[in-house]
Amino acid sequence: MTRYVKVREVCVHLELDEAMLREIVEEGLVEVHRPLAESEDVVSEDDADRMRVIVVLMREMGVNLAGAEVILHMRQEQISMRSQFDEVVATLVRELRKQVGGK
Repeated sequence: MTRYVKVREVCVHLELDEAMLREIVEEGLVEVHRPLAESEDVVSEDDADRMRVIVVLMREMGVNLAGAEVILHMRQEQISMRSQFDEVVATLVRELRKQVGGK
């Protein structure tokens, strides 16, 4: 289940101003939601983490927003590849156990 956090709280924690948040949202790097029963915008915990990475890249490493977008994409690809690799290894381990146990 996806967990959400208030946008305002994330922005305060990251010292992120409204204009920068707007740019990040307009670039499609994060999605802001407003649940029907809530009066404040929220983002998923994953999007809050992406916001943190963007802020670190821009402030501490001097990367512009376009560069941050590329890095985030590469990071997601790396995470996906790692997950696929872990699945392959798990399958190999299961197969080896079957073969060793069958002898």
